[in-house]
Amino acid sequence: MKHMKRILAGCLACFTMFLLLAGCAEQKNLLKPFAKKERAASYYVALGEYLGVEAKLIKAEEVTDEILRMNILKTRYDYAEFTKVDRAAQEGDKVVASYQGYMDDELFQGGSASSEEIILGLGEYVPGFEAGIVGMTAGETKKVDVRFPDDYWSEDFAGKAAYFKITVEEVYSAALPEYNDTFVSEKLSYDNVGAFEEALAENLKKQFEEEAETKQLQAIWASVRENCTINSYPEDQVEAYVEEYVNYYTYLAQYSGSELDAYLQANYGITEEEFQKTVLEWAQSEIGDSLIVDAIVEAEKMELSDEEYEEEKQKLMQSMGYSSDEAFQSAYGSSFEDYYGKDSITKAILQNRVYDLVCENAKLK
Repeated sequence: MKHMKRILAGCLACFTMFLLLAGCAEQKNLLKPFAKKERAASYYVALGEYLGVEAKLIKAEEVTDEILRMNILKTRYDYAEFTKVDRAAQEGDKVVASYQGYMDDELFQGGSASSEEIILGLGEYVPGFEAGIVGMTAGETKKVDVRFPDDYWSEDFAGKAAYFKITVEEVYSAALPEYNDTFVSEKLSYDNVGAFEEALAENLKKQFEEEAETKQLQAIWASVRENCTINSYPEDQVEAYVEEYVNYYTYLAQYSGSELDAYLQANYGITEEEFQKTVLEWAQSEIGDSLIVDAIVEAEKMELSDEEYEEEKQKLMQSMGYSSDEAFQSAYGSSFEDYYGKDSITKAILQNRVYDLVCENAKLK
């Protein structure tokens, strides 16, 4: 689980099974299209206070000299030559590792990865994570204790202890290119290091602002969620969600030549039963948020005119990097509306309006 990402990794297009929740203004998210509910959202959700909720003020991280230095180092690693070695991992090495994160002995969402490449010493992960890998050898599994920083953006993690079960699969030494005008000119198309560092600092500033905006929405929404009560869930939606995740991981297991339980044990350190329990919790969390959004839409009597729909649809498409329907069709072979469906696009637009509403009225402290 990467700690408040400080490394500029280019344009982050983060897909899991849903389009990424991206911020508190403009376009945030196109939800995966669940089956339509048979009942109004108010049947499932008892809305609490959603206007004027209190939340921690999230400030954008500053681009310090140290952060700039680490990003320059990361860029050099992007062009490094790696050699597989048969020794214990050292700071500066690249390792391939799988890990699972636990808090209060429960696997937490977003804390696991399989065969991930990690550069030791870049500080991309929660403090203690990378240091815990130093000294490990390929094939070794180790429990690494960590503590999230007190100022971590999520109150669910801030200041809390956790641990990771980490298995190192491969260790590589790194030969980095020299950092000079020739390097940035030939590899990065900048005239000199000064021009590159100026552009890098500006890109980092923009990235940190976008990240702060996303985290601010998440903090505000956590307060909204806490004030609401989910009375029940649409069973067909929960079943569809769980089935899709199980099918996805079953495919990954089959692709690697394993049964699902063996694959989960080897890559995530959990049994199939534990996996089913975890996915059910994820389903209820994701669907619960969707129900709360829908309940607010109903309470606020939000509607879209045809003109508003067309205007907001264009903004959604552009937020995904497509300037026109023609550009989208060229990439996907169908129009934006045909690809996602009008109902899903309408839901996404109204969801954005809900997020804007709760953000604009939130009390930040």
